[in-house]
Amino acid sequence: MSQTHTLAAYIMQAVENNKMTLPTLTEVAMQIRRCENNPNLDVMDLARTIEHDPATAAQDLRIANSPLLRRQEKVADLSKAISLLGINYSAKLAVSFALKQLFNSANADLQHQMRNIWAHSMKVACHCYVLARHAKLMQEEAFLAGLLHIIGALPIIAMANQTATYDENELTNTLRQLHPMLGEQILTKWEFPREISDVPLNYGDHSRYINRLDYCDLVTIASNHLMPADENVPWADIAAVERFGWHAPEADEQLAALQPEIDLAYEIFNG
Repeated sequence: MSQTHTLAAYIMQAVENNKMTLPTLTEVAMQIRRCENNPNLDVMDLARTIEHDPATAAQDLRIANSPLLRRQEKVADLSKAISLLGINYSAKLAVSFALKQLFNSANADLQHQMRNIWAHSMKVACHCYVLARHAKLMQEEAFLAGLLHIIGALPIIAMANQTATYDENELTNTLRQLHPMLGEQILTKWEFPREISDVPLNYGDHSRYINRLDYCDLVTIASNHLMPADENVPWADIAAVERFGWHAPEADEQLAALQPEIDLAYEIFNG
């Protein structure tokens, strides 16, 4: 049996025996999610919740004052920023930024891998954010979908680092094989809506057939654009491109035209 098989089998056995430890939302993220489910939520309630995490509060303020939103008015008060951004937008972004804490580890090797996963997820998320504006989808939802599309990698990396028998190729192959299933399980456990929790399972299905463009389509396009040249799929083979309204031969040119917007989003969201 190959080593790749060994790591995958080791993880699958843990899943089947309910011994796989899935990551849990940070306390602040859980509180913000509870706020989202409150039909009577107001700006001050959300501001008080977000303020429990100063880094997340600072990011929300940074977004409110950023060139992304093209607002003339500068704000220094979180409740005012939430009023300008909107409660749903602010809450979704706050959850996104609070998730960064999951990508930390005291283990140096593990921390390096976690940072790589976070950096890639952030790039995909920023692509999705910009694509959503042009597709007239909710940008904050698109950003969250991109940020979470490989969340299933976290427990795999954590378990792989408990063994001394895997190599980088083995880990890479196991991640590709198992992260979609685990990602869906994690997001279902976190009670995200199906349009977000199904993304890990479906974004790699390039021939997926649905009637209308969705957030998963944006993740599919973004992920393929960020693939190394020898691994990306021809745009003509990706159904999401047509749903987006692009002709396959023009997709690279269209994405190049959006690159300044994407770079700005990355600069601001990753700050």
